[in-house]
Amino acid sequence: MITRTGDMFGRRAGNVLLLCILFTIVFLLSLPLPLSAKVTGICSNCHTMHNSQDGGSIDNTPSNNLLVDNCVGCHSSNTANTKITKGSTIVPIVYNTVPPTTPLAGGNFYWVASDDTKGHNVYGIAGADANLSTAPGRNPAGCDNSCHDTLAAPPSANNYYRGGCQGCHVFTYHHEDNGVYRFLKGHGYPQPWPEQIENSKDITAYTDYVVGVEDNDWEYTTDNAGDHNYYKGTSDNYTSGGDSLTTKQTITAFCSGCHQRFHGVQPDIGNGMGSGSPWIRHPTDILLPDTGEYGKYDPDVNANYSVEAPVAWINPETPVRGEAVVMCLSCHRPHGSDQPDMLRWDYRNMVTGATGSSADTGCFTCHRDKDGT
Repeated sequence: MITRTGDMFGRRAGNVLLLCILFTIVFLLSLPLPLSAKVTGICSNCHTMHNSQDGGSIDNTPSNNLLVDNCVGCHSSNTANTKITKGSTIVPIVYNTVPPTTPLAGGNFYWVASDDTKGHNVYGIAGADANLSTAPGRNPAGCDNSCHDTLAAPPSANNYYRGGCQGCHVFTYHHEDNGVYRFLKGHGYPQPWPEQIENSKDITAYTDYVVGVEDNDWEYTTDNAGDHNYYKGTSDNYTSGGDSLTTKQTITAFCSGCHQRFHGVQPDIGNGMGSGSPWIRHPTDILLPDTGEYGKYDPDVNANYSVEAPVAWINPETPVRGEAVVMCLSCHRPHGSDQPDMLRWDYRNMVTGATGSSADTGCFTCHRDKDGT
């Protein structure tokens, strides 16, 4: 009897331990995990040695780094698919020549190719914006004729030969994992630029980059509450532009590099968005209140997160509701969308007191009392 009791106790203890391990695994899987940005697969998917034998780029001239194509060529498709597999290499598609079935987190350039109002005009996809001569909200003291004016200009000395996609994705670290979220990085220092940084692999020496946790399929699927990107935000009141990206490393600080006057403290106009309700402009890099109408939206990782109106986090690796932050991407998709101003939803038809399928969507994701629910 003593032996059987001991065996029974041992089995029960083992079962309890097994359950604890399973619960721990489930909990860990629910947390955001850093995505490996390093490209894997067959080298010839991306590189060609002599630009021959079907390895030529779209303009039939050799590309830098022995690439078979440029940024636009590799991340484009004539199909509606936005995730393409080449051998063992998975390629995110950000520009489809037909309406994309499942746009990725950043949106798609399909719409801006024919409508200037619906995305960033990027060289190789869309010409200069017919409505805007410079980036809206641009710092008037910034450098002229650069990527801060437009991303539609070809590479030249004015933009440090970083025209088009590389106006934002300044350095593309396809062969290393270094914590630079989506390759979103600033100019970097010290000078001369870009050669000195181009040849440096010590990314930690230049902290002007965005921090975040990437979804493993760029939000191609969003099957559960934790299946999405985790962006970094801050609740600090800071001066946009200058060293704001270096010190804050938030997605909003990155956007303010070109759209500076929409956010933060400005030398000539003070705070570009105001300091409280009623706001001058919709606030960014502030905490999403957890009381009143805002308290009805709980974007915690295991709760009711909305990929339609995402938030940033003070610490994206350990997100908690009290540290949810409003950011630029809460309302906009940086590549483009089917809505004017790259908005995530039909802003013009948001109606107060909305019910049914319109409730708790768009603006009402955060402003829950405004839709009457």
